[in-house]
Amino acid sequence: MSHILKKLQVAGAFRKKKPKPPVYRPPVMGELQYGASHSYVETLDLISDGPIGGLVNPLGRVMDGINILQGIYLDDTAVAISKDPPLIPTTITEIAEDAAELKSMEIASVTDTGTGTRGLRNFFKAITQQQALSRDGKISTLAGGAFNGYEHDRLPNVSFLFVKVRKHRQSGQAAFFGGGGGINLSEAPTYLQASLYIRAFIQEITSTQSFYWYLDKELNYGGAGINSGTAAFRDERFPRGGTSNWSSGGSVGMGVTRPGTGRPQSLYWTDANTLASSKFFLGFSHSKTGYGGGFLGQYAETNLDAEAFVSEELTNIIGLWNDNNEELATANLYQKELAAKALTALGWENGNQGNLPELLSNSLHKNLDLFAVIKANDNVELDQTVLDEEGNVMNMSSVLYGANHGWNLEQKILNDTGGYWEKYDVTCPEVDSEGTLTGKMHGFILLSFLSNHKHTHDNPFRWHTISFPIALSRLLADIHSLRYTHSLEGRVEPINEFGVSSNLKFNYSNVLAEVNKGEETQTPLNSFRSVFIDHIYNKELFGPFGTTAAIGSSRAKGEQKYAPQRIAANTDMHTRSKVLGLGADNFNLAINATTNLPLDEGSDDIRYSNGNKNYSEWGKNSLANWDERALSSTHTVYNPNVTKAFITLNITSLQDTIVKNVSNVGGDPKADFDVGGKFPTVLNIRVETGTVGNYKNNGNGGEVIHQTYNYRIVALIEGSTLIDIGNPDSNAGTNNRDYVVNLDSRQSLNIPFDLPEVSITENKILDAMGESGIEVGTIDQDSVEKRYIKVTKLSHESNSVLISKQVSLNKVTEIIELNMPYPFSAIVGTKLDSRAFGAIPKRTYDCKLKLVKIPNNYYPTKGGADFRYYNTTEEFDAAEKHHKLIYEGDWDGSFHTELGWTDNPAWILYDLLTSSRYGMGTHIDANKINKWQLYKIGRFCDAVDDNGYFEGVSDGRGGLEPRFSCNIVFDKGQKIYDAITTITEIFRGRAFFGNSEINFVDDRPKGSVNLFTNESVKDGQFFYSNNRRDQQYNTIEISYKDRFDNFSPKIEVIEDEEDLRERGVFKTRIEGVGITSRAMARRVGQHKIFSSIDENQTVAFTAGLESLLCQPGDLVTIEDELKTNKTNFGKILAVDIENETIRISNSFASAVAPCSLTVYNPTGRDTIEEIEEFATIDRTRYEGFTVTGEAANIWSRYTGDYEFSGYTSGYDVAFRDNDFRFQEYGLYTGVSGTFLYFETGVTGWTFASGTGAGNVGAFDLASGDFIQELTGAQTLLDFNTGKISAWTVVGTHRGGPVYDFSGFDPESFVGPNAPYNGVLNSEISNTSPDQMAVLSITGYVWGSSSDLELRGFNPYGSVLSGFDKPQLLPFIKLGSAAKFEIPNASPFIYKVIAMKESAPNEYLVSATKYDTGKFNLIEKNISIENEANTLSYQSAQTINGTTYTTLNVPLLDSLTTGKPDVVTDTFVITGMWDAVTEGTGYNARLTQPNGSVISDFVTTTGHEFTGLDQVGVFNFCVNALGNRGGNAEVNTFFDSTYDCSGIFVVYDELLVLSRSFVNQITIL
Repeated sequence: MSHILKKLQVAGAFRKKKPKPPVYRPPVMGELQYGASHSYVETLDLISDGPIGGLVNPLGRVMDGINILQGIYLDDTAVAISKDPPLIPTTITEIAEDAAELKSMEIASVTDTGTGTRGLRNFFKAITQQQALSRDGKISTLAGGAFNGYEHDRLPNVSFLFVKVRKHRQSGQAAFFGGGGGINLSEAPTYLQASLYIRAFIQEITSTQSFYWYLDKELNYGGAGINSGTAAFRDERFPRGGTSNWSSGGSVGMGVTRPGTGRPQSLYWTDANTLASSKFFLGFSHSKTGYGGGFLGQYAETNLDAEAFVSEELTNIIGLWNDNNEELATANLYQKELAAKALTALGWENGNQGNLPELLSNSLHKNLDLFAVIKANDNVELDQTVLDEEGNVMNMSSVLYGANHGWNLEQKILNDTGGYWEKYDVTCPEVDSEGTLTGKMHGFILLSFLSNHKHTHDNPFRWHTISFPIALSRLLADIHSLRYTHSLEGRVEPINEFGVSSNLKFNYSNVLAEVNKGEETQTPLNSFRSVFIDHIYNKELFGPFGTTAAIGSSRAKGEQKYAPQRIAANTDMHTRSKVLGLGADNFNLAINATTNLPLDEGSDDIRYSNGNKNYSEWGKNSLANWDERALSSTHTVYNPNVTKAFITLNITSLQDTIVKNVSNVGGDPKADFDVGGKFPTVLNIRVETGTVGNYKNNGNGGEVIHQTYNYRIVALIEGSTLIDIGNPDSNAGTNNRDYVVNLDSRQSLNIPFDLPEVSITENKILDAMGESGIEVGTIDQDSVEKRYIKVTKLSHESNSVLISKQVSLNKVTEIIELNMPYPFSAIVGTKLDSRAFGAIPKRTYDCKLKLVKIPNNYYPTKGGADFRYYNTTEEFDAAEKHHKLIYEGDWDGSFHTELGWTDNPAWILYDLLTSSRYGMGTHIDANKINKWQLYKIGRFCDAVDDNGYFEGVSDGRGGLEPRFSCNIVFDKGQKIYDAITTITEIFRGRAFFGNSEINFVDDRPKGSVNLFTNESVKDGQFFYSNNRRDQQYNTIEISYKDRFDNFSPKIEVIEDEEDLRERGVFKTRIEGVGITSRAMARRVGQHKIFSSIDENQTVAFTAGLESLLCQPGDLVTIEDELKTNKTNFGKILAVDIENETIRISNSFASAVAPCSLTVYNPTGRDTIEEIEEFATIDRTRYEGFTVTGEAANIWSRYTGDYEFSGYTSGYDVAFRDNDFRFQEYGLYTGVSGTFLYFETGVTGWTFASGTGAGNVGAFDLASGDFIQELTGAQTLLDFNTGKISAWTVVGTHRGGPVYDFSGFDPESFVGPNAPYNGVLNSEISNTSPDQMAVLSITGYVWGSSSDLELRGFNPYGSVLSGFDKPQLLPFIKLGSAAKFEIPNASPFIYKVIAMKESAPNEYLVSATKYDTGKFNLIEKNISIENEANTLSYQSAQTINGTTYTTLNVPLLDSLTTGKPDVVTDTFVITGMWDAVTEGTGYNARLTQPNGSVISDFVTTTGHEFTGLDQVGVFNFCVNALGNRGGNAEVNTFFDSTYDCSGIFVVYDELLVLSRSFVNQITIL
């Protein structure tokens, strides 16, 4: 289009035609690319209050880096998917092992001195040898150590750091710690002070290699830790932020005084006495402050020291990458790929160097606080090729090879640490141009893992013990060598645009995402630190127009003047460096060497084609021509917060036309350009920023230039194409905007344009003192100096019909830089390519949300994997046993120092109650919360066994899941009490306040704790009620969100088919809050139906003080003679301890034992404080272990597996030797019935057979028992010394022969963190103990007057004699209730739902019927078999001379079907049963599959039902009929209950049927 037409268009003379659609074609040849651009949509989504676990993949594993895209869904489709294995494999594959062996080359062996590999092995080998230095594994037991009873860990774990923190406050302030063991930071202390113990000196015994330690960068800090004599650093007043001087008092080998320098910042060990000469580095880094306070937040600078340790290695690898750039003729691309692979392990991107502290910080988000670094070294064995048969670089890596575990060592470490282990391979070998190793190796291996952390507190102190985990130490001590070899499979994957290699498959392209997990101190998102404000212009740009005629040759480059700039039509016309680079000169006009812009450009297009022709003068007679300047587009920036900007150009046409054939383009004989063909041309653009004059203050209004940028665009564009210049989010790779070049070479295309700083012009004198400032409310747009950004088209306009350069300013984007960390907010930022979406897509996220306080022995996830969820039972069976250990040992009442993730509703509830930020923490004393009951509830929710191993319940798909899980989002501003109620309902429980404590109850299997009879309640009456018929629901629709289907909302319908047949449909609908599986929805629905129908009875009664022995949620037994017309209970009238007799009210028929009597044995209830006392007892135990030995050993009978059976008494505090002796010791029982226990009298572990004539302690020892040879050994590991002595009766019991003892299998000590110390489950149960005891009567029951008088008793009530537990008789309370246990009868059990005081010492109790068999019915489909309720203690009871008897139940012997009748298509069912004496006959009843019932009266002991023609389950029942007292006879008999049995009937397959039926159903 001509220049004048463009002017007319701007003036509005006519509407612009629609542009042609964009045409994208690959270039025919050469290096020049076509123009293409795009923009991004940026979103920030608030996921949750933080901190959270993070985004997860479909397997529930927390993802980091680019893998978070697996947890991001756009329009319900995951951005990325992966085929990660469901569980951690136990070993590598044989194929991988063979491949590794084939390419194996040794980098370093543990026998090579001066290598990091040797240092790593020997350091951890020394840790396993600590018995030689510290028999307890404690720092306080090293040479010169003082007693400290709060250092928790013992061997086999080895403590390396012990901290005692004291919080000091100003006068009048309280020093206190918050609930759950965390320091309460709501009131800032004056300063914190700590005692600091460090295991400084480490030496491996065999090699005598010693390691050097550094505290706050100082070698051998204070002169400690230099040998075994001064093996520990101890300082009782190490500074923690105070400003006063501190003394080193108590430190071995120290006597200096130092100024307060703040908390310790770094702690590490090396294998040399300088960091530069070291090859091995072991550091402790805990940079998170987080929940728990204490010593946390220290040692953060250890990461910086580690960075200095490896900086030279990183520099060498980056040098290998830089020195082999593709553009260099000498580039070794194999070397570049190997360097990129190594650097990628640190999150490195092209041109952006990663750093070790950042990597370690990411690891610490996984609670990994220990790390080891070993430098690689050169080795002549590195001499093989790294290329495969196709010439590609293979996937090579440096691998730790084990002396015993071989290639499986790293996998074994991953398994035994539960996944809490990360390895980063940052090694890079040198290769020649053929891909062959040269023997040189750069880089290092980084290993990150988890320490053991135990803590306790006693106001105002808090103690932390940090130790090396023994399982990891033993495996690292197994290292044989570091080898460079072929990795598991495949070759190195290409590095993607994010700078990392990945096995992800993407459903969307060009999606950038970043997540902040909501930490308090989190940093802003790296890619979302700016706010973009678009200002749309869509304004066409016009360049200058000149009327000067063109001169010079158009056929030679650089010789023409006053013509439009274009590419010279020659063989270089499609060569990038000739037309696009800064030195490009293949144009018709000469180029200014300084500005790279054309000289003497004009508008007259004269070209040579069989002579010079002017292609721009076609309209000279009809169009006026005059010189004009360019028409720029200027954007004014008013907002003073804007610091940068970028522009977007819209090029609708950029092309030139060939007027003469050109051959051999680019040196290709086949590349010929013909006349009339389109080819690229050149467009020059200028961007200018500056300041606009201030008119308000009489400024001149001129523009003050700040920066100028010139750009050249070379492309062929035939449709609308957007180009961002200065967009910081645009990718700088070679695949994007390679057709744009900055002619000034001062700024990348991705760096925004700088705007000048803002100056405010309204400064005034504000007071008489001459102080100046800005008056509030006086700043407006005119008081702020305005800035501008101007875009100018430098290329001349032309009326030429051959060349077209149409460009518009699409928009200017202002950038406001905001470093917003959003503390406590979990934020996900996404940037989406606008080409992939027609509109902003719906975004959903798969997350593990809130991190909460969880017990310190609770590990719901390990290494990112949740081992409480299994897709199949086969997967569960194949999992390692230690992976299934969810609760490790006993709980001491403390919580993990860091918040952890769980979906267990019990611990989510505890977090809500204790959080001072979003929960009830500011209103509730955490010490008044019964966390011990929550612990029991939590274990039930997780479906673990008594030892803490996951058992699970069905997930409805063939897998396993926890019994209850809480997956819920509170986003509607719920009241905290409503939220608490919602969570308790998930585990079928309640929270209530009683006894000055917040208590909890749930519905889980447990025993009855109390007994109420007519004689123990007011007026002897129980009041019963039932739900209305329409409230007894047999159909429930429950909504839930299916985690197997992207949490889509679904409805599950649960029905009671038997009740449906009887009563019809009674339906309700409930919302399954927090439910994410169909199986859990079914369990909830079945429980609701069972409670509605089968537990549809409520009882109320008033009782005395004995009712206080139970609380809501407890089960009680009720014996009500007014309901049953039977009596099996009475009151305790007298207890004769000497003669072992009990007299009870009510007369019962005399009988001979055995029978049972239930009596009150009130034990009271343990308070929270009493339970916590168990946690302070100094004791340890193992869950189990194995004693080794051979059959030939004299002590062989004591070999085998042992399990913990309880604690025995140890030493009183007064008799304890420092902290070496325990208050209690574990008792262990062997599979053959032998014992191992600690005998305090002779201070030794003793093997006892439990048989024989011995008489020591509580065990009957026999000759031939054994005792450890040495006295004083307190732990089983101390016992494992190699010698045992035959036990003797006298003295120290060590007088017999001494034998070699092979000891214990160290791998058999069950539990990764054993030994355990804490509260046993049985001790936690004392918060709601059973207040009754069952006595087996071993003598007689005398109930008749004659029997009592004959034996000299008052003829009233009944007397019972002989009991199996006579020691309980002194504790039986007179006047309390007692009842006979009914053989083969189900008791009446009720659950207390409410209690309140109705009068002094009187309490109104409400309870609902309860059936403990429902759990097996709901969870395991095991039907409930209620025993016949004969009710009275024996069959006969005499009242007013008449004996009333309930007949025995006729027990079914057999149930069979007869041969079908082929004529009538029917069959028979025959039942046979035992005869019942005194019966008048029997009632036989048959329930058919359709629910219809037929019955017959018979006098025989069998009956046949005929004419049956249905297929399915038949139920045959029979009871015995009595005379029912109708004739007032002396002996009156009542009907018995029914005995029932079912039978499933199908027709013989040869029978021709007249109706169809289902033959088989297969459930997949």
